[in-house]
Amino acid sequence: MKKLLISMLLIFLSNCNKVNEQKNNERKKEDIKLESVSENLLIRDEYSPNKDNKFNFNDKKLQNNLRKAIYEGDIQAYKSASKQYIINGHYKEFLYYAILMAEKNNYKEAYWDVSTILTSEPHNSFTSQYASYCLLKSYEMGDIGAKQSVNYIYTDKGKKIPKSSSVYCTD
Repeated sequence: MKKLLISMLLIFLSNCNKVNEQKNNERKKEDIKLESVSENLLIRDEYSPNKDNKFNFNDKKLQNNLRKAIYEGDIQAYKSASKQYIINGHYKEFLYYAILMAEKNNYKEAYWDVSTILTSEPHNSFTSQYASYCLLKSYEMGDIGAKQSVNYIYTDKGKKIPKSSSVYCTD
């Protein structure tokens, strides 16, 4: 009986040690700081929501990223600005910059962003036509998200995939 109690006590203690080790490992993982490759800034600091839910549209770094993206075709600057808008809940306001980036720099992810933003809003005839055009344009350029959407909308339903240029053509 004594041996049974001692063995049960040892098993219980070893299980407690395993649980404590797992908790310590989880804490260590949380303490690892992720650094951005390009700017040596903490990723969570760069892309965290603004305090008091006040998004600063005039932030110098944001404006600089938008300027670089549109005028210089800087993809990393575009992605950084996009993430800032998305994380702070202002994705719709990013539409203007996505259209500029798509049209001026012929960037496939910007076309995909335009399509996504426009399809998240109630449709009117212009919005749905332009959203379809941007989706197909992004698909033609090889964007992964666009490929999945086009497969869902057209291929999976047995429809022929139209060309982006045919969306605006009328008989």
